[in-house]
Amino acid sequence: FSSYGLLKNVGELYTKSLGGLVTKFWNVYGIEKDYEKSHVITDFIRKGFESGVIDMITDGQEEREFLYAQDCCDALEIVMNNYNDFKSDDELHVTSFNSIKIIDVAMLIQQQFSFIGKKVDIKPSIDIDTVQQNSKNIASKYLLNWWTPSTTLDDGIAKVFTSMKKYYD
Repeated sequence: FSSYGLLKNVGELYTKSLGGLVTKFWNVYGIEKDYEKSHVITDFIRKGFESGVIDMITDGQEEREFLYAQDCCDALEIVMNNYNDFKSDDELHVTSFNSIKIIDVAMLIQQQFSFIGKKVDIKPSIDIDTVQQNSKNIASKYLLNWWTPSTTLDDGIAKVFTSMKKYYD
């Protein structure tokens, strides 16, 4: 539903036409060094430290699947080590396979702040997500025959929060 999505599709078709493998990443997050390019999780943590308010760009009712960066790396290593076991038309979705509302992600981050005694408010927007147009992508579980993610969203958020807290201390 966007030029970004269209370009991803073109890249996938081109890669498959060459016999290559396509891995689809679903909202990979982790420790960032450049806070200006933060997305959802790192953005919410940054806003909590800087303003004490997680002001959201949507109402937070849209759902996403998040995957911790180390789990993504582990999945790619499995794909590389088992490259010949895959065909170019295999659906290799690299995700946690757990969907969560963005407002609930904000609440998990708010909880991290409460652990350090900092009050952070969540301020959802009245706007709804228009990029996905209320459609939900379904991840293929085919890759689970070789790999499973090991970091829960709670643990991954805690790791990112701890790293970012050092920056803000």
